[in-house]
Amino acid sequence: MYAQKYFIRLPTLVAASLTLAYTTPLSSEAQPAQKSRAISESTEDQDKILKDKKARPKLADRIKSVQRKAFLKKKRVELFPFFAMNLNDPFYQHFVGGAALAFHLKDSFALELKGGAVVGTISQDAVKLVRVNEGAICEDCPQMKYHIDANLGWAPIYGKISLLGESIIHFDTYFTAGLGAFATDSGMNPAVNFGIGQRYFLNDWLVGRVEIRDYVFNDSRDQISDLQNVLMLSLSLSGFFPTSFQYEFR
Repeated sequence: MYAQKYFIRLPTLVAASLTLAYTTPLSSEAQPAQKSRAISESTEDQDKILKDKKARPKLADRIKSVQRKAFLKKKRVELFPFFAMNLNDPFYQHFVGGAALAFHLKDSFALELKGGAVVGTISQDAVKLVRVNEGAICEDCPQMKYHIDANLGWAPIYGKISLLGESIIHFDTYFTAGLGAFATDSGMNPAVNFGIGQRYFLNDWLVGRVEIRDYVFNDSRDQISDLQNVLMLSLSLSGFFPTSFQYEFR
């Protein structure tokens, strides 16, 4: 009886042990597959993180050490009236009003047409009328009438100024030179001019300007030719058109 129960239970124990024997290797074989799956998933996550890092600009790229210009002049027209006065005439103080039109080929180069005429004159003190070389007073002193010139401008310097730490004004420094005509009371004379100036950018289209320009010409009177130079200081408020600009990204 007991032997019969033992023989009945023996196949059951053998089957259970075989099941455990086969189950244990299968589970151990499944572990490497799960590990490889986990490794592949972590590798994909790392690749995604690397791609995201490459897609995002670096901090050095997002914060530039040299900021872009706050004002662009390229392919814009500049129109400005100006007021000027001569600085080196010992006989007369001339006040000049005029206007100029410039087209900016690039941010640093411009073509300009400019003209001005005397709107007022003040005679200098008698002490300044004495000629050192002749010891006499000039009887027929040259008087400026008007000037017309075509010029080329070059602006190689761009910067900014902090005003009391409250605001920042951007500016550029430019050089200019050109050819034209300079008229006095004795007639019109061919002239060359050269100068230096600064623009102060007030907003996207309004600009303040200060400039010193020297006009050199040969003035003839009383059958005597004399090389003259008239140094002029001018102030102006100019407008740029179109009144807005866009940056070009390449």
